[in-house]
Amino acid sequence: MLAPASWLPFAEGLPLGGRSRENHDCGGGYTLAVRRDERGLHAHCFRCNDSGWQAPQPEPLADRLKRLSKQRDEDAKAGASVALPTPAVRVWAEWPERCRLWLLKAGLCAADLPRLWAYYHPPSDRVVLPVLGPSGAVLFWQARATDGRQPKYLAPPVDKHSVLARYGSAASVTLTEDLLSAYKVGLVAEGWSMLGTSLNNNTLAAIIQRGCPVNVWLDPDAAGQRGAVKVLAKLRAAGVPCRNIISKVDPKLVHLSQIKELICSPFIA
Repeated sequence: MLAPASWLPFAEGLPLGGRSRENHDCGGGYTLAVRRDERGLHAHCFRCNDSGWQAPQPEPLADRLKRLSKQRDEDAKAGASVALPTPAVRVWAEWPERCRLWLLKAGLCAADLPRLWAYYHPPSDRVVLPVLGPSGAVLFWQARATDGRQPKYLAPPVDKHSVLARYGSAASVTLTEDLLSAYKVGLVAEGWSMLGTSLNNNTLAAIIQRGCPVNVWLDPDAAGQRGAVKVLAKLRAAGVPCRNIISKVDPKLVHLSQIKELICSPFIA
C-alpha cells in the first residue's frame, strides 16, 4: 500500500472525475497515476507497482446545496437554446463513472460515442445526446442526469413534433420512446425515436411516405404499453402494417442479438 502522504495531496486537489500523472517520491518520471471519482481517491505507481485508496468523504450540506443550485442554474442556461451545451467532454475516460455506467448498461461503450454524438457536459453533470439533421445541423438534443435527480431529461425549447431522430437502415421501421433505444435498434436494424409515447402527425407522414411495415417497441411499463396501443391504432387507421413488440426490459437494455431476432423475424401484422 502506498504511503498516503506520497499521493493523497495530489488526489485531494482533483475535481470529481479528474485524474493526473505526478512524480512519486520513489523517483521522477510521472509514474504516479491519481484520480478522484464517486468511489473515492485512487493512486497507482507504475514504478513501485503499488496502489492506494481512500473512501470518499461525505459532502457537507452547504456544499451540496451550493452544487445543486449551480446545477439548476446550468440546466436553465443550457435549456434556453437549441445550441449544444458547452463545454463538451468527448473522451470516455474523462467521464464520471456513473455516466459511463449508464451507457454500459445499454451495452454501449466508447466506440459508440462518435456514432451517437454523445458527450459529457460538466456544468450540468449530464450526458448530452444530440439529434442531427441530414446536413449535420443540430435539430434537438437531450441531456440525461445519471445521479437520480429531477428532471431526468433536459431539452431545448423546440417543438418535438418537428424532430425525427433516425438511426440505421432496414426494410422496416421500429418506433421507440427514447433516443438511446432507437440508436441501439439502429445498430442492427432501423430505429426511430418518438421522443415519448405518442406518434405525431409528422412522423406518421414520414412513415406513410416510406411505405414500409412498422414495429412498435415501447418500454414494457404501463405507460409505454398504453402508448403502444394508441400508436398501433393510429398506424392501422392510416393503413400501415404494424405489430407490437414487448420485451421484459426497455429496448436499449436488450442484447443486439435478441434485437435482431425480434426485428428481423417474418412480419405478421
